[in-house]
Amino acid sequence: MRDAVTVYYVGYGISLIALSLALWIFLYFKELRCLRNTIHANLMFTYLLLDITWICTAKLQSSQNYIASRVACFLTIFLTYLMGTNFFWMFVEGLYLFILVVKTFTVDNIKMYVYALIGWVLPALVVATWAGVKGHVGNSIEDVLAPQGCPWQRRDYYDYIFISPVILVLMANIIFLTKIMWVLITKLRATNTVESEQYRKAAKALLVLIPLLGVTYILVIATPNHRTGEVIFTFIQATLLSIQGFIVAVLYCFLNGEVQNSIGHRLERWKIRRAVQKGQHHALGSRSSPHEDKFYHNRGVRDSCISFATSTSFINFQSAANRSHSAPVMNRVENCSAQTESMLVRDDTV
Repeated sequence: MRDAVTVYYVGYGISLIALSLALWIFLYFKELRCLRNTIHANLMFTYLLLDITWICTAKLQSSQNYIASRVACFLTIFLTYLMGTNFFWMFVEGLYLFILVVKTFTVDNIKMYVYALIGWVLPALVVATWAGVKGHVGNSIEDVLAPQGCPWQRRDYYDYIFISPVILVLMANIIFLTKIMWVLITKLRATNTVESEQYRKAAKALLVLIPLLGVTYILVIATPNHRTGEVIFTFIQATLLSIQGFIVAVLYCFLNGEVQNSIGHRLERWKIRRAVQKGQHHALGSRSSPHEDKFYHNRGVRDSCISFATSTSFINFQSAANRSHSAPVMNRVENCSAQTESMLVRDDTV
């Protein structure tokens, strides 16, 4: 199964790069800082931690060192916790979108700290219960510390302490998604506002991610006994599990219209700044030629002309930039920061 392990490493490596870039974008561009994107960033952060922890655990498990194997055993608990945060933050995505689209009158009632409790604390309680029961029932301290003994890596009926909440979260998200799609189809179909378009895109992303998470988790739980089926299953599992973070980064960041507008606007500003600098250098170079000396004998006069020409060039470039980009900038800011009274959440909740 070395080939499957290679698939894991490649997939997790791609996901790490994509997630790191996506999180940097959300942190760097201040205009993207709102409740919705904060939830996206938390979901991506869980995948980033999961990918790093999996790679570390795999490296430690491949070592023949006793201490490394014990560290890998206990890292399994943290790895399971991060898997739980994936599902619970996906539940937060569905809950937020459900409140925003279906229950618009309660949109201001749930603050960011409530979502954080759901996404980070609830899975911690579930995994702590699972780890405590699985580690102590039927296992002594000697069994846990034995070179080949790791109760949290063995599958048994105690795993349903963790599996059951995950299944409930997936079912709740399916219910949320069904009601959200119904509202989008029946009530918002005729509207072409920026908000309704964002809701459609978010619902489509959720529609892709819920089956992806559900299918991969079923693949983790159920393993075929037939040898050929097991090989095929292992490669499918390795591919789907390792690229989940990449898919999340693509759906919630790289295909996000607000992100694309912010990056495009920043690139345009950079191009304008470069053009202004080139204009300044060209103006300075031309004024040092012999022909210029015939007209400017006084250095003070020449310097004032240079300053005036530079200022004029800067104003011309800036006015052109303002004319070409004022509308997109307002649209982008309205998309994330300027929340409407009934449909969007205030920025002070972030």
